[in-house]
Amino acid sequence: MTNEELCILAQSGNADAENELIDHLLPSLKALAAKFEAQYSGLQVEADDLLQEGAIGLLRAVHSFLPDKGNLFQTYASRVSENAMMDYVRKCASAVPSTGQMLSLDIEPYNDPDNDESSFYDRLFSEYTKTPEQIYIEKETYEEVHHALDMISPRERTYLRYRYGFDDDLLHDRIETAVHFHLSDSRAKSIEQTALHSFREELHW
Repeated sequence: MTNEELCILAQSGNADAENELIDHLLPSLKALAAKFEAQYSGLQVEADDLLQEGAIGLLRAVHSFLPDKGNLFQTYASRVSENAMMDYVRKCASAVPSTGQMLSLDIEPYNDPDNDESSFYDRLFSEYTKTPEQIYIEKETYEEVHHALDMISPRERTYLRYRYGFDDDLLHDRIETAVHFHLSDSRAKSIEQTALHSFREELHW
């Protein structure tokens, strides 16, 4: 029986099907929890706590999965469980005292009025007439963006490349980025604003 068929049974109240799904995906959850524990060791998050959060996410995935959409349950459940673990990491990060000096990103603050969590292209190009969709599809603009990244300081470039997923195609929110670089949230915000300001200046638009 496929995961999708088990999920349908579980959603109808079949406890055996639900348990079978959990048993099937538990090894991957344990591996993910161990990965997060190592990745965020500075926050002293424990694999057992991460696994518990991931299991809660898995149960939520079982009952929110829509089989008729044509998606694989394992792909959907993995994403929901990973997000649950990441939420737990963010909670731990918010309890960490402001250090902000573990990564030598010594950049002066720049006061930017833009919304902190809007998308990269919305923030970068809001002052211009091009839409985010046009930015993606125009090769010339793509090259300009990467040239501008090459022109800013290595510290700013490293931050922006991770924050906006230039290397892994994943948008990392500011809290996650702060955790990655061992920064306080306020320090990450200051660095981000300064880096975006430098980046915009290099575009010369």
